[in-house]
Amino acid sequence: MSTPMTFHRLEKKVLARLMEAGSASIEELAAASGESPDQVRRAIGWLKDKGLLDVKTRVERVAELGEEGRRAAREGLPERRLLNLVVGEGRLGFSELKARAGMPEVEFNAALGRARRLGWLRIDGEGGVRGSPPAGELPEEGVLRALASGAPVDPQAEQALQGLAKRPGYIVETESKAVSVTLVRRPEGLDLTDGEALVTPELVRKGEPVSFSRLDVLAPAPILKPGRLHPVTNFVAEVREALVSMGFEEVEGPVVQPSFWTFDALFTPQDHPAREMQDTLYVSGVRSRVGREDLVEKVKATHEDGWKTGSRGWRYAWSRKEAERSVLRTHTTAVSSRYLAENPDRESRVFCIGKVFRNENLDATHLFEFTQIEAVISEKDATARRLLGYMTQFYSSLGFPKVRFRPTFFPYTEPSFEPAIYAEQLGRWLEVGGSGVFRPEVVRPLGIRNNVLAWGFGMERIALLKLGEKDLRSLYSNNLSWARERPECQ
Repeated sequence: MSTPMTFHRLEKKVLARLMEAGSASIEELAAASGESPDQVRRAIGWLKDKGLLDVKTRVERVAELGEEGRRAAREGLPERRLLNLVVGEGRLGFSELKARAGMPEVEFNAALGRARRLGWLRIDGEGGVRGSPPAGELPEEGVLRALASGAPVDPQAEQALQGLAKRPGYIVETESKAVSVTLVRRPEGLDLTDGEALVTPELVRKGEPVSFSRLDVLAPAPILKPGRLHPVTNFVAEVREALVSMGFEEVEGPVVQPSFWTFDALFTPQDHPAREMQDTLYVSGVRSRVGREDLVEKVKATHEDGWKTGSRGWRYAWSRKEAERSVLRTHTTAVSSRYLAENPDRESRVFCIGKVFRNENLDATHLFEFTQIEAVISEKDATARRLLGYMTQFYSSLGFPKVRFRPTFFPYTEPSFEPAIYAEQLGRWLEVGGSGVFRPEVVRPLGIRNNVLAWGFGMERIALLKLGEKDLRSLYSNNLSWARERPECQ
Protein backbone atom coordinates (compact mmCIF):
# COMPACT_ATOMS: atom_id res chain seq x y z
CA MET A 1 0.00 0.00 0.00
CA SER A 2 1.48 3.30 -1.11
CA THR A 3 1.79 6.18 1.32
CA PRO A 4 -0.57 9.05 0.40
CA MET A 5 1.07 12.27 -0.64
CA THR A 6 1.09 15.13 1.81
CA PHE A 7 1.32 18.73 0.72
CA HIS A 8 2.67 21.93 2.20
CA ARG A 9 0.33 24.91 2.30
CA LEU A 10 2.39 26.57 -0.46
CA GLU A 11 1.94 23.49 -2.64
CA LYS A 12 -1.80 23.56 -2.06
CA LYS A 13 -2.03 27.19 -3.20
CA VAL A 14 -0.13 26.44 -6.40
CA LEU A 15 -2.18 23.31 -7.09
CA ALA A 16 -5.44 25.17 -6.55
CA ARG A 17 -4.59 27.61 -9.36
CA LEU A 18 -3.20 24.97 -11.72
CA MET A 19 -6.24 22.71 -11.27
CA GLU A 20 -8.33 25.62 -12.59
CA ALA A 21 -6.08 26.91 -15.39
CA GLY A 22 -4.00 23.88 -16.30
CA SER A 23 -0.87 25.99 -16.75
CA ALA A 24 0.35 29.37 -15.57
CA SER A 25 3.46 31.49 -15.20
CA ILE A 26 5.24 32.08 -11.90
CA GLU A 27 3.94 35.64 -11.83
CA GLU A 28 0.35 34.43 -12.31
CA LEU A 29 0.73 31.83 -9.58
CA ALA A 30 2.20 34.40 -7.20
CA ALA A 31 -0.71 36.78 -7.84
CA ALA A 32 -3.31 34.05 -7.38
CA SER A 33 -1.78 32.63 -4.19
CA GLY A 34 -0.77 35.89 -2.57
CA GLU A 35 2.73 34.51 -2.01
CA SER A 36 6.03 35.90 -3.22
CA PRO A 37 7.58 34.55 -6.45
CA ASP A 38 10.36 32.94 -4.40
CA GLN A 39 7.84 31.02 -2.28
CA VAL A 40 6.02 29.93 -5.44
CA ARG A 41 9.29 28.69 -6.98
CA ARG A 42 9.93 26.66 -3.84
CA ALA A 43 6.50 25.01 -4.04
CA ILE A 44 6.98 24.33 -7.78
CA GLY A 45 10.25 22.54 -7.02
CA TRP A 46 8.56 20.31 -4.45
CA LEU A 47 5.65 19.47 -6.75
CA LYS A 48 7.98 18.76 -9.66
CA ASP A 49 9.92 16.29 -7.51
CA LYS A 50 6.60 14.55 -6.83
CA GLY A 51 6.01 14.16 -10.57
CA LEU A 52 2.95 16.44 -10.71
CA LEU A 53 4.30 19.34 -12.75
CA ASP A 54 6.10 20.02 -16.01
CA VAL A 55 8.20 23.19 -15.98
CA LYS A 56 9.48 24.77 -19.18
CA THR A 57 11.69 27.83 -19.47
CA ARG A 58 11.69 29.99 -22.57
CA VAL A 59 14.45 32.54 -23.05
CA GLU A 60 13.48 35.67 -24.98
CA ARG A 61 15.77 38.42 -26.20
CA VAL A 62 14.27 41.87 -25.84
CA ALA A 63 15.61 44.83 -27.86
CA GLU A 64 15.35 48.36 -26.47
CA LEU A 65 16.63 51.70 -27.69
CA GLY A 66 19.90 52.96 -26.30
CA GLU A 67 20.75 56.64 -25.89
CA GLU A 68 21.79 57.14 -29.53
CA GLY A 69 18.81 55.10 -30.71
CA ARG A 70 16.37 57.35 -28.80
CA ARG A 71 18.01 60.40 -30.32
CA ALA A 72 17.72 58.93 -33.83
CA ALA A 73 14.02 58.17 -33.18
CA ARG A 74 13.44 61.83 -32.29
CA GLU A 75 15.66 63.58 -34.84
CA GLY A 76 16.07 60.98 -37.57
CA LEU A 77 18.98 58.82 -38.63
CA PRO A 78 22.21 60.80 -39.23
CA GLU A 79 22.09 60.00 -42.99
CA ARG A 80 18.48 61.25 -43.12
CA ARG A 81 19.45 64.49 -41.38
CA LEU A 82 22.26 65.10 -43.90
CA LEU A 83 19.85 64.48 -46.78
CA ASN A 84 17.32 66.93 -45.37
CA LEU A 85 20.00 69.65 -45.09
CA VAL A 86 21.06 69.22 -48.72
CA VAL A 87 17.52 68.94 -50.13
CA GLY A 88 16.47 72.09 -48.28
CA GLU A 89 19.24 74.08 -50.01
CA GLY A 90 19.40 72.21 -53.29
CA ARG A 91 23.19 72.03 -53.08
CA LEU A 92 25.72 72.54 -50.28
CA GLY A 93 29.49 72.67 -50.26
CA PHE A 94 31.15 69.81 -48.42
CA SER A 95 32.63 71.99 -45.67
CA GLU A 96 29.36 73.88 -45.22
CA LEU A 97 27.38 70.65 -44.94
CA LYS A 98 29.80 69.36 -42.31
CA ALA A 99 29.53 72.58 -40.32
CA ARG A 100 25.73 72.74 -40.46
CA ALA A 101 25.33 69.05 -39.55
CA GLY A 102 26.92 69.64 -36.13
CA MET A 103 28.01 66.03 -35.83
CA PRO A 104 31.25 64.58 -34.49
CA GLU A 105 33.61 63.83 -37.35
CA VAL A 106 33.33 60.05 -36.96
CA GLU A 107 29.53 60.18 -37.02
CA PHE A 108 29.50 62.62 -39.96
CA ASN A 109 31.83 60.46 -42.08
CA ALA A 110 29.80 57.31 -41.32
CA ALA A 111 26.49 59.04 -42.12
CA LEU A 112 27.83 60.52 -45.36
CA GLY A 113 29.16 57.12 -46.42
CA ARG A 114 25.82 55.41 -45.77
CA ALA A 115 23.90 58.19 -47.61
CA ARG A 116 26.14 57.85 -50.65
CA ARG A 117 25.77 54.04 -50.71
CA LEU A 118 21.99 54.47 -50.57
CA GLY A 119 22.15 56.92 -53.48
CA TRP A 120 20.74 59.75 -51.39
CA LEU A 121 23.78 62.03 -51.73
CA ARG A 122 26.44 62.51 -54.39
CA ILE A 123 29.46 64.78 -54.64
CA ASP A 124 29.79 66.71 -57.91
CA GLY A 125 33.01 67.66 -59.66
CA GLU A 126 33.22 71.01 -57.90
CA GLY A 127 33.11 69.55 -54.38
CA GLY A 128 29.44 70.27 -53.85
CA VAL A 129 26.93 67.83 -52.39
CA ARG A 130 23.57 67.18 -54.05
CA GLY A 131 20.69 65.02 -52.85
CA SER A 132 18.06 62.70 -54.27
CA PRO A 133 15.21 61.99 -51.79
CA PRO A 134 14.07 58.34 -51.57
CA ALA A 135 10.51 57.26 -52.23
CA GLY A 136 9.91 55.94 -48.73
CA GLU A 137 11.55 55.27 -45.35
CA LEU A 138 14.30 52.83 -44.55
CA PRO A 139 13.47 49.58 -42.70
CA GLU A 140 15.77 50.86 -39.92
CA GLU A 141 13.56 53.92 -39.50
CA GLY A 142 10.50 51.69 -39.12
CA VAL A 143 12.30 49.70 -36.42
CA LEU A 144 13.22 52.90 -34.53
CA ARG A 145 9.63 54.12 -34.66
CA ALA A 146 8.29 50.79 -33.40
CA LEU A 147 10.74 50.53 -30.52
CA ALA A 148 10.15 54.15 -29.50
CA SER A 149 6.38 53.58 -29.30
CA GLY A 150 6.68 50.22 -27.55
CA ALA A 151 5.14 48.34 -30.50
CA PRO A 152 6.49 44.93 -31.55
CA VAL A 153 9.10 44.91 -34.30
CA ASP A 154 7.99 43.37 -37.59
CA PRO A 155 9.73 39.95 -37.95
CA GLN A 156 10.51 40.94 -41.56
CA ALA A 157 12.69 43.77 -40.19
CA GLU A 158 15.08 41.48 -38.27
CA GLN A 159 17.95 42.33 -40.63
CA ALA A 160 17.34 46.05 -40.11
CA LEU A 161 17.31 45.50 -36.34
CA GLN A 162 20.65 43.70 -36.52
CA GLY A 163 22.05 46.57 -38.60
CA LEU A 164 21.02 49.10 -35.95
CA ALA A 165 22.52 46.88 -33.23
CA LYS A 166 25.92 47.30 -34.90
CA ARG A 167 25.76 51.09 -34.41
CA PRO A 168 27.18 52.08 -31.00
CA GLY A 169 24.50 53.08 -28.50
CA TYR A 170 21.49 52.36 -30.74
CA ILE A 171 20.18 49.04 -29.46
CA VAL A 172 20.39 47.43 -26.03
CA GLU A 173 19.50 43.73 -25.95
CA THR A 174 18.44 42.00 -22.74
CA GLU A 175 17.34 38.45 -21.96
CA SER A 176 14.10 37.59 -20.23
CA LYS A 177 13.10 34.13 -19.03
CA ALA A 178 9.49 33.08 -19.18
CA VAL A 179 8.65 30.04 -17.04
CA SER A 180 5.53 28.04 -17.88
CA VAL A 181 4.21 25.58 -15.26
CA THR A 182 1.79 22.85 -16.37
CA LEU A 183 -0.11 20.36 -14.21
CA VAL A 184 0.55 16.91 -15.71
CA ARG A 185 -1.06 14.72 -13.03
CA ARG A 186 -3.80 15.48 -10.58
CA PRO A 187 -3.11 14.13 -7.10
CA GLU A 188 -5.73 11.72 -5.80
CA GLY A 189 -7.80 12.70 -2.80
CA LEU A 190 -6.28 16.14 -2.54
CA ASP A 191 -7.78 18.25 0.23
CA LEU A 192 -7.08 21.90 -0.54
CA THR A 193 -8.25 23.10 2.85
CA ASP A 194 -5.26 24.27 4.82
CA GLY A 195 -4.97 23.72 8.55
CA GLU A 196 -2.91 25.69 11.03
CA ALA A 197 0.85 25.42 10.52
CA LEU A 198 2.05 26.63 13.93
CA VAL A 199 0.94 26.49 17.54
CA THR A 200 0.55 30.13 18.55
CA PRO A 201 -0.41 31.77 21.88
CA GLU A 202 -3.69 32.89 20.28
CA LEU A 203 -4.67 29.31 19.45
CA VAL A 204 -3.89 28.19 22.99
CA ARG A 205 -5.93 31.01 24.52
CA LYS A 206 -8.97 30.21 22.35
CA GLY A 207 -9.01 26.62 23.51
CA GLU A 208 -10.98 25.53 20.46
CA PRO A 209 -10.46 22.38 18.35
CA VAL A 210 -7.85 23.06 15.68
CA SER A 211 -6.94 21.18 12.51
CA PHE A 212 -3.24 21.30 11.76
CA SER A 213 -1.66 20.87 8.37
CA ARG A 214 0.15 17.59 7.83
CA LEU A 215 3.92 17.42 7.75
CA ASP A 216 5.70 15.56 4.97
CA VAL A 217 8.66 14.02 6.74
CA LEU A 218 9.91 12.63 3.42
CA ALA A 219 10.02 16.02 1.69
CA PRO A 220 13.53 16.99 0.50
CA ALA A 221 15.28 19.26 2.95
CA PRO A 222 17.78 21.97 2.03
CA ILE A 223 21.46 21.10 2.28
CA LEU A 224 22.92 22.92 5.25
CA LYS A 225 26.56 23.89 5.33
CA PRO A 226 27.21 25.06 8.88
CA GLY A 227 30.62 26.21 10.04
CA ARG A 228 33.23 23.56 10.73
CA LEU A 229 36.79 23.62 11.96
CA HIS A 230 39.35 23.54 9.16
CA PRO A 231 41.03 20.13 8.69
CA VAL A 232 44.41 21.65 9.54
CA THR A 233 42.97 23.07 12.76
CA ASN A 234 41.65 19.61 13.59
CA PHE A 235 45.08 18.08 13.02
CA VAL A 236 46.79 20.67 15.23
CA ALA A 237 44.29 19.79 17.97
CA GLU A 238 45.15 16.10 17.49
CA VAL A 239 48.87 16.87 17.89
CA ARG A 240 48.21 18.99 20.96
CA GLU A 241 46.15 16.21 22.54
CA ALA A 242 48.89 13.66 21.86
CA LEU A 243 51.54 15.78 23.58
CA VAL A 244 49.34 16.67 26.55
CA SER A 245 48.54 12.97 27.04
CA MET A 246 52.32 12.34 27.26
CA GLY A 247 52.65 14.82 30.13
CA PHE A 248 53.69 17.95 28.20
CA GLU A 249 52.38 21.45 28.82
CA GLU A 250 52.11 24.16 26.17
CA VAL A 251 54.14 27.40 26.17
CA GLU A 252 53.79 30.38 23.85
CA GLY A 253 55.92 33.27 22.71
CA PRO A 254 55.94 36.21 20.28
CA VAL A 255 56.43 35.76 16.54
CA VAL A 256 59.06 38.53 16.36
CA GLN A 257 62.13 37.48 18.34
CA PRO A 258 65.62 38.87 18.91
CA SER A 259 68.32 37.10 16.94
CA PHE A 260 69.82 36.38 20.35
CA TRP A 261 67.11 33.84 21.28
CA THR A 262 66.63 32.59 17.73
CA PHE A 263 70.30 31.94 17.01
CA ASP A 264 72.89 33.08 19.57
CA ALA A 265 71.42 31.32 22.62
CA LEU A 266 71.35 28.14 20.50
CA PHE A 267 75.07 28.39 19.76
CA THR A 268 74.53 29.25 16.09
CA PRO A 269 77.51 31.37 14.98
CA GLN A 270 76.78 34.84 13.67
CA ASP A 271 78.29 34.02 10.27
CA HIS A 272 76.16 30.90 9.81
CA PRO A 273 74.38 30.80 6.38
CA ALA A 274 70.97 30.37 8.05
CA ARG A 275 71.31 33.90 9.43
CA GLU A 276 71.64 35.49 5.99
CA MET A 277 68.71 37.47 4.58
CA GLN A 278 68.42 34.88 1.78
CA ASP A 279 67.18 32.41 4.41
CA THR A 280 65.79 34.60 7.20
CA LEU A 281 63.22 37.42 7.31
CA TYR A 282 64.36 40.36 9.43
CA VAL A 283 62.25 43.27 10.69
CA SER A 284 63.87 46.38 9.27
CA GLY A 285 64.83 49.21 11.61
CA VAL A 286 63.73 47.47 14.83
CA ARG A 287 66.13 46.47 17.60
CA SER A 288 65.11 44.01 20.32
CA ARG A 289 66.15 43.71 23.95
CA VAL A 290 68.15 40.52 24.16
CA GLY A 291 67.56 39.63 27.83
CA ARG A 292 69.39 39.53 31.14
CA GLU A 293 72.87 40.98 30.98
CA ASP A 294 74.52 38.09 32.80
CA LEU A 295 73.09 35.62 30.25
CA VAL A 296 74.20 37.82 27.36
CA GLU A 297 77.78 37.91 28.65
CA LYS A 298 77.89 34.13 29.15
CA VAL A 299 76.50 33.48 25.63
CA LYS A 300 79.04 35.94 24.21
CA ALA A 301 81.92 34.22 26.01
CA THR A 302 80.68 30.80 24.86
CA HIS A 303 80.72 31.92 21.22
CA GLU A 304 84.15 33.52 21.50
CA ASP A 305 86.16 31.01 23.58
CA GLY A 306 83.81 28.29 24.85
CA TRP A 307 83.46 29.82 28.34
CA LYS A 308 83.14 26.98 30.90
CA THR A 309 81.54 24.42 28.59
CA GLY A 310 84.60 22.39 27.74
CA SER A 311 84.70 23.56 24.11
CA ARG A 312 86.84 26.16 22.30
CA GLY A 313 83.84 28.16 21.03
CA TRP A 314 83.63 29.52 17.50
CA ARG A 315 86.69 31.79 17.85
CA TYR A 316 85.36 35.12 16.51
CA ALA A 317 84.42 38.54 17.88
CA TRP A 318 80.75 38.23 18.92
CA SER A 319 78.58 41.26 18.01
CA ARG A 320 75.83 42.46 20.33
CA LYS A 321 74.39 44.53 17.47
CA GLU A 322 73.86 41.38 15.43
CA ALA A 323 72.17 39.68 18.40
CA GLU A 324 69.73 42.61 18.77
CA ARG A 325 68.38 42.32 15.24
CA SER A 326 64.65 41.50 15.18
CA VAL A 327 63.68 38.45 13.17
CA LEU A 328 60.49 36.65 12.26
CA ARG A 329 61.27 33.47 14.15
CA THR A 330 62.61 30.67 11.96
CA HIS A 331 61.72 28.01 14.56
CA THR A 332 59.84 27.81 17.83
CA THR A 333 63.04 26.81 19.65
CA ALA A 334 63.40 30.55 20.33
CA VAL A 335 60.37 30.20 22.63
CA SER A 336 61.67 27.01 24.24
CA SER A 337 65.16 28.38 24.94
CA ARG A 338 63.67 31.47 26.54
CA TYR A 339 61.39 29.33 28.72
CA LEU A 340 64.34 27.20 29.85
CA ALA A 341 66.35 30.31 30.74
CA GLU A 342 63.48 31.58 32.87
CA ASN A 343 63.05 28.19 34.60
CA PRO A 344 66.62 26.81 34.78
CA ASP A 345 66.14 24.52 37.80
CA ARG A 346 62.71 23.14 36.97
CA GLU A 347 62.28 19.66 35.53
CA SER A 348 59.71 20.12 32.79
CA ARG A 349 58.19 18.82 29.59
CA VAL A 350 56.89 21.62 27.38
CA PHE A 351 55.85 22.07 23.76
CA CYS A 352 55.17 24.98 21.48
CA ILE A 353 52.97 25.09 18.36
CA GLY A 354 53.28 28.23 16.28
CA LYS A 355 53.96 29.94 12.98
CA VAL A 356 57.54 30.20 11.77
CA PHE A 357 58.95 31.93 8.72
CA ARG A 358 61.62 31.05 6.16
CA ASN A 359 62.63 32.98 3.05
CA GLU A 360 61.57 30.13 0.75
CA ASN A 361 60.18 30.02 -2.77
CA LEU A 362 56.56 28.91 -2.61
CA ASP A 363 55.95 25.53 -4.26
CA ALA A 364 54.28 22.18 -3.64
CA THR A 365 56.78 21.20 -0.93
CA HIS A 366 57.84 24.57 0.55
CA LEU A 367 56.01 27.42 2.30
CA PHE A 368 57.46 30.70 3.52
CA GLU A 369 55.06 30.60 6.49
CA PHE A 370 54.29 27.29 8.16
CA THR A 371 53.57 25.74 11.55
CA GLN A 372 56.33 24.18 13.62
CA ILE A 373 55.68 21.86 16.53
CA GLU A 374 58.47 21.43 19.06
CA ALA A 375 58.71 19.49 22.31
CA VAL A 376 61.42 19.94 24.96
CA ILE A 377 62.24 17.78 27.97
CA SER A 378 64.39 19.16 30.79
CA GLU A 379 65.24 16.43 33.32
CA LYS A 380 68.32 15.47 35.30
CA ASP A 381 68.40 11.90 34.04
CA ALA A 382 67.18 12.59 30.48
CA THR A 383 69.03 10.56 27.84
CA ALA A 384 69.08 10.26 24.07
CA ARG A 385 67.44 6.85 24.39
CA ARG A 386 64.51 8.44 26.21
CA LEU A 387 64.21 11.02 23.45
CA LEU A 388 63.91 8.28 20.81
CA GLY A 389 61.24 6.57 22.91
CA TYR A 390 59.21 9.75 23.26
CA MET A 391 59.33 10.39 19.52
CA THR A 392 58.33 6.81 18.70
CA GLN A 393 55.34 7.06 21.03
CA PHE A 394 54.34 10.45 19.64
CA TYR A 395 54.40 9.53 15.96
CA SER A 396 52.65 6.24 16.70
CA SER A 397 49.80 8.14 18.38
CA LEU A 398 49.35 10.10 15.12
CA GLY A 399 48.99 6.88 13.11
CA PHE A 400 52.60 6.26 12.07
CA PRO A 401 53.85 3.24 14.06
CA LYS A 402 56.95 2.70 11.90
CA VAL A 403 59.60 5.19 13.03
CA ARG A 404 63.34 5.15 12.48
CA PHE A 405 66.22 7.56 13.15
CA ARG A 406 69.49 8.47 11.53
CA PRO A 407 72.34 10.58 12.92
CA THR A 408 72.78 14.12 11.60
CA PHE A 409 74.26 17.47 12.62
CA PHE A 410 72.65 20.57 14.16
CA PRO A 411 74.65 23.44 15.71
CA TYR A 412 72.89 23.23 19.04
CA THR A 413 72.38 19.48 19.69
CA GLU A 414 74.77 16.56 20.11
CA PRO A 415 73.94 13.81 19.44
CA SER A 416 71.43 14.82 16.76
CA PHE A 417 68.85 12.68 14.97
CA GLU A 418 66.51 12.96 12.02
CA PRO A 419 63.30 10.99 12.67
CA ALA A 420 61.59 9.39 9.67
CA ILE A 421 58.14 7.81 9.48
CA TYR A 422 56.96 5.21 7.00
CA ALA A 423 54.10 6.58 4.88
CA GLU A 424 51.96 3.65 3.78
CA GLN A 425 50.15 5.68 1.10
CA LEU A 426 53.48 6.69 -0.44
CA GLY A 427 55.23 3.40 0.11
CA ARG A 428 58.40 5.06 1.38
CA TRP A 429 60.10 6.64 4.40
CA LEU A 430 59.62 10.37 4.96
CA GLU A 431 61.97 12.57 7.01
CA VAL A 432 59.85 14.70 9.37
CA GLY A 433 62.11 16.99 11.37
CA GLY A 434 65.09 17.15 13.67
CA SER A 435 65.93 16.23 17.25
CA GLY A 436 68.76 15.87 19.68
CA VAL A 437 70.27 16.56 23.11
CA PHE A 438 71.08 20.23 23.71
CA ARG A 439 74.84 20.81 23.83
CA PRO A 440 76.48 22.21 26.96
CA GLU A 441 77.18 25.38 24.93
CA VAL A 442 73.38 25.94 24.89
CA VAL A 443 72.27 24.97 28.40
CA ARG A 444 75.22 25.99 30.58
CA PRO A 445 75.26 29.74 29.72
CA LEU A 446 71.51 29.84 30.49
CA GLY A 447 72.09 28.36 33.95
CA ILE A 448 70.44 25.02 33.20
CA ARG A 449 71.88 21.98 34.96
CA ASN A 450 69.40 19.41 33.64
CA ASN A 451 69.84 17.42 30.47
CA VAL A 452 67.62 18.86 27.74
CA LEU A 453 66.08 16.83 24.91
CA ALA A 454 64.21 18.42 22.01
CA TRP A 455 62.51 17.51 18.76
CA GLY A 456 60.61 19.57 16.23
CA PHE A 457 58.95 19.22 12.85
CA GLY A 458 56.88 21.06 10.30
CA MET A 459 53.26 20.26 10.94
CA GLU A 460 52.11 20.67 7.33
CA ARG A 461 54.10 17.76 5.90
CA ILE A 462 52.53 15.28 8.27
CA ALA A 463 49.13 16.92 7.74
CA LEU A 464 49.49 16.20 4.01
CA LEU A 465 49.87 12.49 4.78
CA LYS A 466 46.92 12.49 7.19
CA LEU A 467 44.67 14.31 4.69
CA GLY A 468 45.86 12.43 1.60
CA GLU A 469 47.05 15.58 -0.20
CA LYS A 470 50.20 16.17 -2.26
CA ASP A 471 50.59 19.96 -2.39
CA LEU A 472 51.30 22.01 0.75
CA ARG A 473 49.54 25.00 -0.79
CA SER A 474 46.22 23.13 -0.87
CA LEU A 475 46.09 23.29 2.94
CA TYR A 476 45.78 27.08 2.86
CA SER A 477 43.98 27.69 -0.44
CA ASN A 478 40.75 28.98 1.21
CA ASN A 479 38.85 26.57 -1.04
CA LEU A 480 35.55 26.03 0.78
CA SER A 481 34.55 23.19 -1.54
CA TRP A 482 37.73 21.30 -0.64
CA ALA A 483 37.14 21.80 3.08
CA ARG A 484 33.45 20.81 2.92
CA GLU A 485 34.24 17.61 1.05
CA ARG A 486 36.66 16.41 3.73
CA PRO A 487 35.12 13.50 5.73
CA GLU A 488 36.13 15.13 9.00
CA CYS A 489 34.15 18.24 8.05
CA GLN A 490 30.95 16.45 7.08
